[in-house]
Amino acid sequence: MGGRRALLVVDLEGVAGVDTPNALIFGTPEYVRAQALLTAEVNAAVEGLLAAGFQRVRVSDSHLSGSGETNLLLEALHPAVEPFFLEEDAYAPSFFEDVHAVACMGMHAEAGLAGFCAHTVDLVGAWTCAGRGLSEADLVLALAAEAGVPAVFVSGDDVLEARLGGRVGYVRTKVALSSTRADSRSPEEVLPALTRAAALPGRPVEPLPDAPLVLTFKSGHQAALAAETGARRVDRYRVEVEGRTFRERYTRALRAASAASSVLGQAVAGEPGSADFLRDAAALFRLPGPPSHPRPPKMEAVDRALRAFLSLTEGGSDEARALRALTLHMLEGHAPRVFARRELGPTLEAAVAALAEVPLTLPAGLSPEAGMSRVDAWYVRRERGLPHAPLVPHVLRAYLEHLDNELYGLYAWLLGEMAATCGLDVRLSIPERAFRDSSRLSDLYWLTHLFLLDTRYLRAPPKDPNTAAWTEELLVATPWVVEQGDADLAAEVAFCLQCVGEAEGGAHEALLSLIVEQQRPEGDLGDAHATAGALLAFTGAEERLFPR
Repeated sequence: MGGRRALLVVDLEGVAGVDTPNALIFGTPEYVRAQALLTAEVNAAVEGLLAAGFQRVRVSDSHLSGSGETNLLLEALHPAVEPFFLEEDAYAPSFFEDVHAVACMGMHAEAGLAGFCAHTVDLVGAWTCAGRGLSEADLVLALAAEAGVPAVFVSGDDVLEARLGGRVGYVRTKVALSSTRADSRSPEEVLPALTRAAALPGRPVEPLPDAPLVLTFKSGHQAALAAETGARRVDRYRVEVEGRTFRERYTRALRAASAASSVLGQAVAGEPGSADFLRDAAALFRLPGPPSHPRPPKMEAVDRALRAFLSLTEGGSDEARALRALTLHMLEGHAPRVFARRELGPTLEAAVAALAEVPLTLPAGLSPEAGMSRVDAWYVRRERGLPHAPLVPHVLRAYLEHLDNELYGLYAWLLGEMAATCGLDVRLSIPERAFRDSSRLSDLYWLTHLFLLDTRYLRAPPKDPNTAAWTEELLVATPWVVEQGDADLAAEVAFCLQCVGEAEGGAHEALLSLIVEQQRPEGDLGDAHATAGALLAFTGAEERLFPR
């Protein structure tokens, strides 16, 4: 069909009335309302574009809600609209053909900013060009500039407005309160503002510098997947792509980003619209990327944690003996330079020798904590090649069954797995990740202990092929762990991330900050177990971030 045509690229985060992540995801009541709000904004913008002399409006719906379909209510669209939904590339070259102006509606700020649901293209990467952060609106405008197409307006929150800096007409639809909350203007205000903005003449768009696009990811595994598409690896978290044109660079970067975001299929729990999916999707907006300069804990924090831990475990109880020896055994493998610098060898030797006094009997009424200490004592002496009394297979099996019957399934699983790594296999038939659907806390402890078992309690490199998937799950869980303020779990997640090379990432820094905040002046974190975890996290950070 002839006549002047405009291209309207639409997203959902910047639509007025969309103020929580739930509204972005298919399967929620909020999403149903968001569809109607988006469709109304499109129709309002189309009225303005028609008033400006355009006859048709090509609408590219760029928002991926999880449904695999457009977010627009097609039956309610203005008759001048030509709707398109292309999951692979909402800014495809064909969309820019035969158009005389471009506009962006319902947009959001770039990854790394405090805008509402700020991200760029996906939830794992940030895009920059010549050091400048890029939003999706920036990408569309750059593609328009290269195609010689003027831009009419952009709409979205106040953070995106500030970043665009007056380079294009703008309609502010909301104020961002956080990455997951916004305060919208009413649709009654926004709809006529969109019509007025769309009726104004377009402006020429300044192109981006002729420089590589750099993508920064939230894990080293994501960057590695991106590099497999041909992007050049800059460092652990960054890749860059080059090309003769911006379109070529953008296409290559999009391919790299798509490969990196494939990790989310396993890392995010549940189906779109479910409570678990909504929780993890919101967490991804809050999960920080790698900081410019990771900061390990100060030396005094490490030393105070060490003193507190040794003080808390100097008693004669079996639990204290086992925790002291196991933690130092782990520290020696996880942070050998820190261990040597603080001359902990004699302390470890004495702690391991004291394990000979821990009985290995496992009567049915024994508490799970006491049973754990006895298996830990046996495990450490066996791992260190020292003489040890045997664990009787049928006695251990009976104790595991007792724990499981008493609803201590996590202990039953872990003690069985520890013994199995040493050749004593009396494991129960407990389903893998048995608490995944019932207890977030228990499941995350299960996950951290998968790392511990795989690395023989931080004394060997990880080798399980599922390690990368486990790591992505821990990253997605980090905002929840921090929100809960659980320093014990935070410490375990932190030292697991350290053992897979993620000590320079944003998740690790957030976890470490929580532990530092909760460390008491005496150096402890309330109890011996949490203090032991903090000590391992602190020493692991010092080992990996201080120069050799």
